[in-house]
Amino acid sequence: MDFNQDEKDFFRELGLRLRKARIERRETQEDLGARAGVSRQLLARMERGESSVALGKWIRVSAVLGLLDTWKQALVIPPDPFAEYDKKQRQLTKLRKTRVRKR
Repeated sequence: MDFNQDEKDFFRELGLRLRKARIERRETQEDLGARAGVSRQLLARMERGESSVALGKWIRVSAVLGLLDTWKQALVIPPDPFAEYDKKQRQLTKLRKTRVRKR
């Protein structure tokens, strides 16, 4: 698959973050790979940001590094800034259409 430059940069950044996390935990590629069930070579490819590495491997290594929760933010859909306004406008419209009974 051909990736555009933004996508390539994304993988490269992902690899750099993985490498930084590993180094901060003072783990070698061999040790982390053994704990995650991946080869040192695959881990090196991940740290270089190669796009051909399966997502499952990224998740597995992240979990071993204690970073699994960071993936939960990967596809967060930002809130619609107009949703609350639209909701209030519908409520006001409904309120205006409500009949008031006279006694």
